[in-house]
Amino acid sequence: MSTPKLASSQLLGTLTRRRFISSVVAASAPLVCGSSLGGSSVVHDDAFLTDLRKRCYRYFLDAADPVTGFISDRGMRSGGGFSEHASSASCGFGLAAYAIAPESGLESFESARERSRIMLRSLVDVAEHHNGFVYHFIGRSDGGRRMNSEASTVDTALMLAGVICSETTFGDDIEIKNLCQELITRTNWRSMLGDGNCLHMGWSPEHGLLPYQWDRFSELTILVLMAIGAPNHAIDPSAWNAWKRDRMLVHRGETFLSYPPLFVHQYPMAFFDFRDVRSPSGRSYWQNSITAHHAQIEFLSRLAERFPDEMGHYSESLWGITSSDSVSGYRDWGGPYEDNRYEPDRGIDGTVVPSASAGGLAVVPDEALATLRYQRDQFGDRVYGRYGFANAFNPATGWVSRDVIGIDTGISLLMAENLRSGGVWSAFMKHPLPQRAFRLAGFTPV
Repeated sequence: MSTPKLASSQLLGTLTRRRFISSVVAASAPLVCGSSLGGSSVVHDDAFLTDLRKRCYRYFLDAADPVTGFISDRGMRSGGGFSEHASSASCGFGLAAYAIAPESGLESFESARERSRIMLRSLVDVAEHHNGFVYHFIGRSDGGRRMNSEASTVDTALMLAGVICSETTFGDDIEIKNLCQELITRTNWRSMLGDGNCLHMGWSPEHGLLPYQWDRFSELTILVLMAIGAPNHAIDPSAWNAWKRDRMLVHRGETFLSYPPLFVHQYPMAFFDFRDVRSPSGRSYWQNSITAHHAQIEFLSRLAERFPDEMGHYSESLWGITSSDSVSGYRDWGGPYEDNRYEPDRGIDGTVVPSASAGGLAVVPDEALATLRYQRDQFGDRVYGRYGFANAFNPATGWVSRDVIGIDTGISLLMAENLRSGGVWSAFMKHPLPQRAFRLAGFTPV
């Protein structure tokens, strides 16, 4: 998440530097298994997607506390080393992962249901919260507030998105249904509403409501829609039009709402099915996401031309930056930042972030699959391991992040499943909350 996630930066240890291959050819293994997404024919490598999904899912098995079920914020890419603190957003991605597991062949229905039950109980009875808003970071074993974090609105929205998937998948179990309903109905969205009809980013015991509000385009789309569609303490639908839409860029003649890190264009899309609806203004947020991905690919390719020594590896075959680890700590980076500006803003140093492209699997499947296969085939187990891809790596310097991060591994899994089957969209959109949110906010079918 943009501001809250950046505030939780951590400095990671650096592996021994080695020079990666900087001049390579694209892999030529055959692509098989056709599918259809958004009206266009997509040909994808089902074996690769299956392997990626299994590895990503393994994180949500290994990183879950055996008693509470809470999911560590991060862990070592080789396995183990899980953070003592969980994140509420990682718990949401974990619940969504368990919900899609039975249909996608990742785990049996009974086993995934029990994992969900354990975590849902803990979210209701153990996790510290304020008016239903769970703290950004909580103790993995005890649910207490960690790292002086805020009771976060957007992280709670992502958590509740996973809760919704649990309810529609396992809701025939009366305990699970009641736990999900408790979490959804206790969240007091109105308590976080500020002047100008925008939601505050969170609340802390020391400062009360944080002064920062979700007042311009970002990942707030999932947050505002969840708050509008809530069965209790919902905010007025007019809040959809309260935030600014002033960061507009143009890519090949097409205007799009911009926020540089790609996760902004992915997290809401993993749950709300924006493909065949339009906002009250007529905007397609699905097309907006597609254009944002294409704009970044071109942006990185231009950086490669201008800075060949540090960034010459960026190309249509090797692309993707979003908020991630780096050799110098956690960075909130992306691109482009301005029209016709091809500069390494916010310290872009040649780092590649696999979740930036994996999170685009359902959005730009051809481009995302091409670069992910390239990354795996060219760099092998240096970047692709027990939980899928390392959080980030730099082909020019040989640096590889020690860790994977729960939300980045989660978006990779969820978007791979949406490409494969639309499973997350199906589970989420069955629930009355997102249906009500679209209707009240004024979205209409294409």
